[in-house]
Amino acid sequence: MIRVFGIICFIEKHWSGPWVDWQLTKKMALLHDMGNIIKFDMNNNPEFMGSEKVNINYWKQVQKDFINKYGNDDEEATRQILREIGIDEQIINTIFSKSFGNSVAVSSSYNWSLKLLYYADLRTLPLKIGTLEERLIDVKNRMPKYTARSDFEQLVQACKHIGFQIQKYLNIPDIAINDKSASINRQLAEDFPI
Repeated sequence: MIRVFGIICFIEKHWSGPWVDWQLTKKMALLHDMGNIIKFDMNNNPEFMGSEKVNINYWKQVQKDFINKYGNDDEEATRQILREIGIDEQIINTIFSKSFGNSVAVSSSYNWSLKLLYYADLRTLPLKIGTLEERLIDVKNRMPKYTARSDFEQLVQACKHIGFQIQKYLNIPDIAINDKSASINRQLAEDFPI
């Protein structure tokens, strides 16, 4: 979530497109995956934990606590958490419009906060900010529920179209969005008003 936030902050500095509510977009970036710990496979993918791998037992307990409180569905957990902390239902619905299975609708939307949130999320891999192509390969490798869909290639093309739509309004090349350029002080994210 912090990487997605960092990408949004970086894009904001280079944006020349339609008006965007940047505060809202940053807020959604910091909130969009609140329940993801529920689905994270710490046993088979501990490398995705980065430096937190040394605290794996702590994170396993946090995961267990989340599952006990919210159940096994990471998306439903995210919804519940966002409601618990008082996030407006319209913001929650926008966040949940951002899914790979909804790529075609996002690409034809006029909601630039949604497009930017989705694009930033598409650029975020487990351990780094990558290219859109790298992320689509990641989807193919790690998310069989999407690759089995008959409209998978249409979804991929919609993701590429979203990338084109965003890039059209940036005064930097796509490759300029990377771990170094989009890194932020963690305190900035922690202090961001939710």
